[in-house]
Amino acid sequence: MNTLEKGLRILTLLGEGQSELSAADIARALGLPRSTAYRYVAALRSHGLIEEDPHTGLLRLGPRLLQLAGSVRRKGLIEIALPRMERLVAATGETVILAGLHETSGICLERVEGHHALRVSHERGAVFPLHAGATGKVLLAYLPKDDQERIIAQGLPRFTATTITDPTALRVELDRIRSVGYAESDGEVIPHTYGLAVPILSGAGRILAALGASAPSTRLGARTKKPVLNELSTTAQAIARELEIYNRS
Repeated sequence: MNTLEKGLRILTLLGEGQSELSAADIARALGLPRSTAYRYVAALRSHGLIEEDPHTGLLRLGPRLLQLAGSVRRKGLIEIALPRMERLVAATGETVILAGLHETSGICLERVEGHHALRVSHERGAVFPLHAGATGKVLLAYLPKDDQERIIAQGLPRFTATTITDPTALRVELDRIRSVGYAESDGEVIPHTYGLAVPILSGAGRILAALGASAPSTRLGARTKKPVLNELSTTAQAIARELEIYNRS
């Protein structure tokens, strides 16, 4: 077995297994000396391809590998969404973000900047909390209840005076989001900004991504949200329909 093959076999073992493994487990399963297994594990960890659970010390696939795998699946989503996002920005003038799930956070998959000199900016690949901000909350709201509770149990840190940090209040907010079909945020992550977000759902109702718009609260707010929200909802539904056709082809 050459160096590359050993690394690939470790990744395959962790990817196909039903549970996390120790380096000793990996050595036994692949017939490697323990010292060799530990050396390869260290190298793969250094690149984020595998990671160690801080509580159990066991190994699992890491965030970098999951990002690479997710990028393949998300390529079709971004290709479909981007032209529609550009039209959405042209119609509203505000910054638009396409976001997905990354472990227990949200991640910015794509963004199109608004036309105003004073605007909200996002970075591609940036991660953000799921309990605060419109885009994060809409992703969280459409997760299964067990996943919601697991994320809530990790804690709800405060970012601003309006961040929801009480678990009961957050559960009420998530139920409200599912009921009305969108999320809004008034300065929950960044003061003096207002955000709206809607889900992009599969035909079975599974959350695929979120589409959000944000702006300074002097320009966008609860009283002025309706036109932007209508554009967001129409665009998200169109992306979902086109994505379903893409996935069937």
